Amino acid sequence: MKQTEQDLRLSDFNSYEDYLNSLIDGKSLQYFGDRENLISLYRTGYRALTKEAFEAQKTFLQVTKDPNTLFSRNITPSDPFLQELAERERPNRLGILSTIIYMRCLKRNTEISGYIDYEEALRRVHQDQQYCNNWKAIFAGEQVLYPTPVDLLYYNAKTDRSRRNNTRNYQILCDPHHGIIFRNMFDRKNIHPNPLASFYGTNTSRIEIASDLYEQVVLYDHVVRKNY
Repeated sequence: MKQTEQDLRLSDFNSYEDYLNSLIDGKSLQYFGDRENLISLYRTGYRALTKEAFEAQKTFLQVTKDPNTLFSRNITPSDPFLQELAERERPNRLGILSTIIYMRCLKRNTEISGYIDYEEALRRVHQDQQYCNNWKAIFAGEQVLYPTPVDLLYYNAKTDRSRRNNTRNYQILCDPHHGIIFRNMFDRKNIHPNPLASFYGTNTSRIEIASDLYEQVVLYDHVVRKNY
């Protein structure tokens, strides 16, 4: 989706050292005194990205400049669900399409269900970030995509644990009549995931996919009408 100001700043730095040096100002030096101590503190991730996160984000930004360089490129997924995700990867990363994934699955004999913001999940590739995704391995069928506590909605039936998280693409709303609603933050349109509804939102369609990997998989595709 649309790049943030922080994303654009990272594009300006040729190296991690340049990035760290840009964070140092007079106020920081006033509190910490020594420049080298301040740099060492930033390297730990204090008010800064770690080196691994910086390099991963730089790589992702480079990929988004070249939409043909995709995680699913040169991979032919065997599962119908992964085939559908591969088709949607490029338009989601370009911000033309915004897909929400609903899945219900068994993981270690425990039923887990949830809604995943596909574009945000594609971004979650930092190796030092919890619940990161190895998308090449997922598309190749070597790993399985599961809902996690950092996704839009998450529920673990065994522990009765549930989580809800707004993303930069969606705000979660609760309506007394319509239930859960996902509001797209770019065109302010609402997505209604109620399976019994006949209307899923403006410019939004719903497709249920038979998959050998999951108990149930549904994709909500929202065509984004940008305001710029």
